[in-house]
Amino acid sequence: MTHALAIQDVSSTRLIALFLQLTQRPTRFLVFALGLALGTLTALSAVATPVTAQTTDLASLNDGTHVFGEAAEAGQLGSTYMVMNVQAGKIVGAFYQPSSSFDCFHGELQGNAIALTVINSYDQTTHPFTVALQTTNQVASQTGAANNLVPEGFHTLPEVSTLDADILATCQAL
Repeated sequence: MTHALAIQDVSSTRLIALFLQLTQRPTRFLVFALGLALGTLTALSAVATPVTAQTTDLASLNDGTHVFGEAAEAGQLGSTYMVMNVQAGKIVGAFYQPSSSFDCFHGELQGNAIALTVINSYDQTTHPFTVALQTTNQVASQTGAANNLVPEGFHTLPEVSTLDADILATCQAL
């Protein structure tokens, strides 16, 4: 979807009449000419670089282990964390809170979301759950700039802790 700047239709006779009025006063002509030039450049700029609807590139949720938290720092009591391993769009991981139990999940990328099946750690019942993905600032990658995808309401955490690795290993073994 592209957007272009709408330019008001002005009849050529009206434009010529305005031009003639302004040429009789040099200062007004100069202001008019500068305004016309700047307006034309703005219109051309808008047409030359159309705004497109933002799309999410799921390939930027790279294979590997990712850790996300409601809190921007690891280990905050009362905050929920999400550790997951992505392999070719397939996901295994867990939701957990520090000093509490955790629930494993498995799922896959679907559009701008992750479709998960969450496994209750107490009774082993399964529940479908969808987590929307949001695009954050672009980050550098080996293949160039890529969108950084983060589950909605979460922050990317830079390190996989020992706790994250242990929880993930347990879920991968199921």
